[in-house]
Amino acid sequence: MNDIYILDACALIALLSKETGYENVEKIIERSNNKEAKIIMHTVNLLEVYYHVYKLYDEVSALNFLNEIKESPIQLHAEVTNEIIINAGKLKKKYKLSLADAIGLAETMIFNGSFVTADHHELDMIEKNENIIFTWVR
Repeated sequence: MNDIYILDACALIALLSKETGYENVEKIIERSNNKEAKIIMHTVNLLEVYYHVYKLYDEVSALNFLNEIKESPIQLHAEVTNEIIINAGKLKKKYKLSLADAIGLAETMIFNGSFVTADHHELDMIEKNENIIFTWVR
């Protein structure tokens, strides 16, 4: 296992919607299927994707999406440890982030991984000022 990727909601939404850059997320999932990488997503970020699918389609589609995620190589984390609370709290205060972004970035720090996202406008400043690695979808 070489690389650890932490998925932001927008990265998974890009894949599901075939938005620009979705191929980059597809490649990461393929690498994970080949045991060349590990993918982590916190359930708070997953909730954002579930909401997105539910809002665009319906509850059945959203539930089907959840079942598909369970079959994927994405490892879901639900626990909010003290380490996540401390790191996410600092980032949220300093950069006025959403809770989901703060948790995803905290997990990126903890696992020494790369945060997979498309949210440049919200996260460019963090990439510039923090010791956090990003994999940009687009």
